[in-house]
Amino acid sequence: MFLRAAGFATIVLVGLQTLTHAAEVTRPVGGVQINFPILNGHCLAEDSNARDAIFIKRTATILRHGTSRLIVLSMDCKRQRTWRNGVAGPILDYSTYTVLEANETSTSDGEKAARRKALCDGSRRVGDSTERVQAIAANAAKELNTKAAIDATKRIGVIGEDEHACYSASLVSVHTSYGRNITMLVLHISTVVRGKPIFSAIYHEYKGLETTQRSLEEAKSLAAAFDARNP
Repeated sequence: MFLRAAGFATIVLVGLQTLTHAAEVTRPVGGVQINFPILNGHCLAEDSNARDAIFIKRTATILRHGTSRLIVLSMDCKRQRTWRNGVAGPILDYSTYTVLEANETSTSDGEKAARRKALCDGSRRVGDSTERVQAIAANAAKELNTKAAIDATKRIGVIGEDEHACYSASLVSVHTSYGRNITMLVLHISTVVRGKPIFSAIYHEYKGLETTQRSLEEAKSLAAAFDARNP
């Protein structure tokens, strides 16, 4: 999904390279402290920075209209520097951690692997949701007093599953207020840590199969680090 004034898109293989995720942030989720590793090459978006706060508010508003709460937002470090310096234009490389509002206060002691498999099975049953995505974007745009522009969405579906998480992907085609037509790949990560179903998403401008391969590698590495940081 895409907000013209916001300048960014949001919704919603090859051998894995093991990556070290040095940065992390700890946030409470329904009374449980969870450690969230930050994607390599990304920097944490912070409410204390006025420009970051704009991006956080817009992203959180969209997610809230989709009944999710934004927990952590990070973005490409180089783009963060230019964004903070007032450079307009789309933000094309960023990632989120979210929790469904309905699940935030409940904690399950069930077997983690079985719950992760259930999330993946559920993802496989989900069909295209273009109309819902458009409605979410339109409602968020109304609240933010801007315009929403979504040309099309396409759900690719589940593209991977391992002991750490389930991985699915979507393509979102948008027309920006900067005169560019952009297709964004959204790589979704669904997992369970410390009894909480947590969802992460990695956003990149789609430039072909290599974008999907890169995003899946990043997602698998991030999910493994997420597990390691939350034993």
